[in-house]
Amino acid sequence: MKKFWILSLVALASTVLFYSCDTEVHLNAPYQSTTVLYGLLDPGADTQFVKITKTFLGDGNFYDYALIRDSSEYKWEEFNSIVVEEYASGNPNPVATHTLSPIVIHNKNINGVWYGPDQTVYYFPTPSGLNGTHTYKIVVDFVSRTDVNATTNVIPATTTQFQSPQVNLGLSLAYNNTVTGAIQYRDNVNLRWSPIENAEIYDLTLRFHYTELLYSDDALTQLVSTTPMYIDYKIGTYNASDLTANSGFLNVEFNAESFFASLGSQIATNSHVRRIVGTYDGSKTRAFDLMMGLANDELKTFINVNAPVTGVIQERPSYTNVVNGLGLFASRASAAVMNFPLEAGNNSNNMKALVNGIYTMDLNFCDPNPSDLEFHCN
Repeated sequence: MKKFWILSLVALASTVLFYSCDTEVHLNAPYQSTTVLYGLLDPGADTQFVKITKTFLGDGNFYDYALIRDSSEYKWEEFNSIVVEEYASGNPNPVATHTLSPIVIHNKNINGVWYGPDQTVYYFPTPSGLNGTHTYKIVVDFVSRTDVNATTNVIPATTTQFQSPQVNLGLSLAYNNTVTGAIQYRDNVNLRWSPIENAEIYDLTLRFHYTELLYSDDALTQLVSTTPMYIDYKIGTYNASDLTANSGFLNVEFNAESFFASLGSQIATNSHVRRIVGTYDGSKTRAFDLMMGLANDELKTFINVNAPVTGVIQERPSYTNVVNGLGLFASRASAAVMNFPLEAGNNSNNMKALVNGIYTMDLNFCDPNPSDLEFHCN
């Protein structure tokens, strides 16, 4: 038995010595880079852009590689072609083919992890926009790599019809309490619009316009500067599946008090500043834009998958609709009611809330409308 243990120890020592001759650890296995494609088609744009790059791997600090364009970007001669095929419903053959070309843009942020300010993107012109009833398939044909493709529908945002607000019909954000005489904020401001084909997410923002007049004296007589300003108030992001159409319109309500509170928290009090609300067009004071961002199903899935993890399970699933690659080919769009009135009717309740409300009473707002005798910017 003693002889057996001695032989076993000799064998173990020989094994350790034999394998300890090579102490280098190889972390990088044989690697094949993967194509990464991102494109968001906008039906109202006159030019569509797509970003096509590749994953990379190397010895050393990966952050150093990320700062080198050649680590991520393909050379143009590596492609046979890049096209977007356009398909009509029920037709297996493309009704049009759009050829993409490279272009270098120079405004990429240089403060991040990735290279900049120059980057290559690929584009094709769409002077008449995109057809909202068609689908679009991008095909990247490589010379000596695996081809990639992806397909998406688009959002025909031009079909949007708003019932509230409208170009000449504003929102009632406040009202006068007939018992106390005090101004109060509405907790059920209503927004209504017609459903949009292929839109799975509606993102709503209310933009409030004003002009800051800066004076050098307490009497506000020596004007120093005039600066147009605006504040964006995020109303919310809504899944189409959570909204119900009523009389042909989708409906969302929001609390106006949080809007005025947002103004009060974002605008600094300054006794040398006077603020003119919106602009007067000879008939009405116009002060608001309602802006709507839209996402189709592919973009909705991508957004939801990449939302912050709030549960116990922290592992995040991955999502791509790019065949033989990674990334996203989807559609976004926008719709808006621009420059609509400060008030919903002939009253001045919204203006009263700006001037006398608890959140904005110290911000020196005034109305450019000369018929508003109480709050006119004299």
